[in-house]
Amino acid sequence: MDFRSTTVKDMFANPKAVAIIQELAPNIMKYPIKLFNKKTCGEIFDLVVSKKIVPEDVAKEIEKRINAIL
Repeated sequence: MDFRSTTVKDMFANPKAVAIIQELAPNIMKYPIKLFNKKTCGEIFDLVVSKKIVPEDVAKEIEKRINAIL
């Protein structure tokens, strides 16, 4: 299992992953991301990067850190 193939629902069930997201990109938590429970984190992060909600370098750092704990 890796970050890009994990569903949003599973990611929010992991408190360590949520802590990483809150630390590096707290603005993501303002959006109703939980509505995308059946989407993968890869799909959602591609979307937030393309919409310039999160810079690409921050998204890559989040992905790297979450992959380390999975």
